[in-house]
Amino acid sequence: MLKSLYIKNYAIIDELELQFSDGFTVFTGETGAGKSIIVGALSYLIKSKADVSVIRNGAQKAIIEGIFSIDDYMKEKLDEADIEYDDELIIRRVISRDNHNSIKINQVSVTLAFLTDLFDEHIDIHSQRDSQYLLNKKNHLSLLDRYCDDEKQLAAYKEAYKAYKAALKEYDELTNNTYSERELEFIRFDLNELKEANIDIEEEADLQAKEKRYKSAEKYITTLNSAIELYDGDSGIKEQLSTLLHGLNLDDEVVNSVKEKIESIYYDLNDETDRLKDLLAQFTDEDFNIEYIEERLYTYSKLKRKHATDTEGLLEKQKELSDKIALFDDREYVLSEKKKQLDQLYNEAHQKAEVLHEIRQKKAKDLENSVVRHCQDLILPNTRFSIRIDETDLNNNGIDDIEFYVSMNKGEELKPLKNAASGGEISRLMLAMKAVFTSLSETSLAIFDEIDTGVSGKVALAIGLKIASIARSAQVLCISHLAAVAACAKEHFYIYKNDEAGYSNTSVRKLDEKQIIEELAMISTSETSASAIEAARTLYESAQAQVRK
Repeated sequence: MLKSLYIKNYAIIDELELQFSDGFTVFTGETGAGKSIIVGALSYLIKSKADVSVIRNGAQKAIIEGIFSIDDYMKEKLDEADIEYDDELIIRRVISRDNHNSIKINQVSVTLAFLTDLFDEHIDIHSQRDSQYLLNKKNHLSLLDRYCDDEKQLAAYKEAYKAYKAALKEYDELTNNTYSERELEFIRFDLNELKEANIDIEEEADLQAKEKRYKSAEKYITTLNSAIELYDGDSGIKEQLSTLLHGLNLDDEVVNSVKEKIESIYYDLNDETDRLKDLLAQFTDEDFNIEYIEERLYTYSKLKRKHATDTEGLLEKQKELSDKIALFDDREYVLSEKKKQLDQLYNEAHQKAEVLHEIRQKKAKDLENSVVRHCQDLILPNTRFSIRIDETDLNNNGIDDIEFYVSMNKGEELKPLKNAASGGEISRLMLAMKAVFTSLSETSLAIFDEIDTGVSGKVALAIGLKIASIARSAQVLCISHLAAVAACAKEHFYIYKNDEAGYSNTSVRKLDEKQIIEELAMISTSETSASAIEAARTLYESAQAQVRK
């Protein structure tokens, strides 16, 4: 939830600060007063790239700061980024003419990509552009899948399809690959070279450790000899411990317990000293000579340079070359086996796609009914909404081609959503769809700009009530030009512009109930006469009563 918004030197705003509560908040004011600028500033805060054109004329930098409450998803993201938090986030963006721009979360600098990802599922800004997203056929499948809310099945299908596509690519490459005699000669030479090298990751690591040891052989020999002599030499630790143990020959429970522990240490020291002796002996072991070690390591190094890979890659290269030779030597058999594997993976993916298809078909009916119910609330009683599901070839999304169809009037045939409704109707239809999807998503803040375009009268009140219903599950900020919509809001901000000596500045004032009624009267009749005030009061009280229901 957005708790507060601070804006300074942005567009025609000098400086303002707004405090918000949950529920439905409306912004009204004359055209050109700057209502959309405030929504634009909020949008800019969380997702827009730096642009000096937003800086107020005469200022060197613009500042936008928002304070938000946070949820578990955000906490997880902040923990991953090592950003400290309490129960809220302070997001601050500075846009400067000298390109000293910054984005900070709780005083920690972050990238725009991180900020956008943090809020992507939480803030939904609805504008004309957003309507185009809902109208666009290519987005209908993802919208239906969001309604289906079966991420497990969708993920299972995508994993199966990914495996099938990888196998298909491999099969196509094998089918199309043919080698000349000269190419085969090179392949066989490289394969034999790798086989003869007898590549082994553990051996290489062991050789590298031994080489490192031999490069400091003198230090090793001196140190190990000194340690062994200190323990095993005349009057060394071993002899002294032995003397100590023979001396502890008393008929005493405590002394015997101590003696047993010392004996255990004595035998452990013997074992560890023997290990040091073995290590020392290796420096003169004929099977452990430095010439052999360096020769083997040179073989590894030469092959890694030749094939531009690491030791693990050499093993993969050997298998790849073996597969190429096997394909050439027994092409029909190899291709037959690969085809069987490909067919199996296709069938597995197709079966999962069919499960997805059945889920989508079932949920599509529920979505159709849900959208129609919301349309009826918005005084679109004759709306028919249909989701057409046509089968297509297996692809990343399954086997379904999805498009939304609608008919807004009696006797009118169903048409694709993008070309079936007028301006006022499309605004209500979009609102109906928003009401469905907002309740299903992680959206905590919904912003509506121009959602009431082209409507009036009782339709406007229906829109206001629908926005209020959305505000039960998400905070809503709405710019409106209609009194009936504004009357349904919990909080009301009035936006106005001061023009003095060619200098414009946008200001905002939060209205109390008396001021709200006066503003509703001005929106409705452009006057505040007694009759206009009375009508506005009746509208406000009626709307608020319906909202409470």
